[in-house]
Amino acid sequence: MRLSKMCVPYFRSTDVGSVPTRKPSWRIAFAIAMTAGLAACSSTNTENLGQIGAVTGYFGGVVADEPRAVRVARDVLSAGGTAADASVALYATMTVTKPSVAGIGGGGVCVVHERAGKKVEVLDFWPRPGTRTSAGQTATTIPAVPRGLYALSARFGRLQWASLLSAAEQYARLGVPVSRSLVNDIQANRARIEASPALRKTFMPDGKLLEVGDRIRSVNLAALLTSLRVKGPGDFYNGALGADIAAAVQNAGGTLTADDLRNYRPEWKAATEVKHGNEIVYLAYPPRSASGPSVITDGSDVAEILNRYLADIASGDLSGQALSGRSGFVVVDRAANAVACMMTMNTPFGAGLGADAFGLNLATGDAAQAATPLIGPALMVNPFVWEYYYGIAGTGTPAGATKQIATMAEDLIGAGAASGITLNSQGASSVNVIRCLEGVPPHPESCQFVADPAGGGMAGVR
Repeated sequence: MRLSKMCVPYFRSTDVGSVPTRKPSWRIAFAIAMTAGLAACSSTNTENLGQIGAVTGYFGGVVADEPRAVRVARDVLSAGGTAADASVALYATMTVTKPSVAGIGGGGVCVVHERAGKKVEVLDFWPRPGTRTSAGQTATTIPAVPRGLYALSARFGRLQWASLLSAAEQYARLGVPVSRSLVNDIQANRARIEASPALRKTFMPDGKLLEVGDRIRSVNLAALLTSLRVKGPGDFYNGALGADIAAAVQNAGGTLTADDLRNYRPEWKAATEVKHGNEIVYLAYPPRSASGPSVITDGSDVAEILNRYLADIASGDLSGQALSGRSGFVVVDRAANAVACMMTMNTPFGAGLGADAFGLNLATGDAAQAATPLIGPALMVNPFVWEYYYGIAGTGTPAGATKQIATMAEDLIGAGAASGITLNSQGASSVNVIRCLEGVPPHPESCQFVADPAGGGMAGVR
């Protein structure tokens, strides 16, 4: 990983073999050379902001469960975007490239660190069930992604909103090769896809499951992304588009009204804080249990809260959580701003019902499957100098939650801390991590970007 490069001012008044007509003075030469050298060492070219390559050297990194979305997010960081910008572009891209866990009709939750503002906040846009207007409807949710992503962009973004959706729009309109990550989800949920006409049409064209390298394309979704790119989410929630979508969902048998869309708001709220040495671990949701067995015996505040999350997993009926269609990603930028998110369709590939004319599939609205995750994304930051140290996000299923807890125990408490944890096998278990345990921005060389092989994604970093 190349973190920086030596910048040595260089100046030559003439090309080799040429005869100069006029030699510049050494003072002018020195001034020009120093100017060129300082420009080359600059980390951001403001004139090229928004263009790939605007940031030279280290620009941060991203880990997620879908490779093409990682590449899009990496390009946003290279173009001078913040971690929030890259997160918006990544999520939007995954609505096309990994719709099993991400969709315009889904939602999510993010923990966000802004270093300049010296704050960490939680953006909660978890999808909520829509209003039932008649008997026999299939429970679906209020689409939370447009306003959720727009809130993230508006509050912590640097690049224009339209530029962050352009890659997703292009992929939806022109088609994009199917990744191994999506094929794994398709194969694992074949029965659900075969049972839904809408899902079967998309993921089993000609009666055959999509394979790696096949192209997935949705012109209707592209048109919806175009509307969001050009107009923002206003028309989607408050205008004629929203009314048409609500009517289409009801006609298809789902639960959604125009008032549901009009009244929906994502929520900014305080994170759950746990002290860990000089740092604080910020979590999206507190554990439900007031106490837990001492599986992790370190005795620290981190061990105590992780034990409480383990108690949550051990108690109650988790069958709905096991079937959840979720994924997590972490992004950090060159300024040490960071975002850790979990996205959801509540069940893999959502309800398989929505507004087909708009390419919109809604998340499942059943209460057991729409419940918030057993453990959400987390960031660790030093609250004195506001340096980034650690970020983690996973699937939130029983399997993913125990794997995330075990990973956090080993990383934050020490080797062997997770030896007493019995990993759960219910549901997908991908967990993605960015560790910078010497802190960034001062020590970017300490960062490790780890994409879980179980998710089929990758890490994008420079």
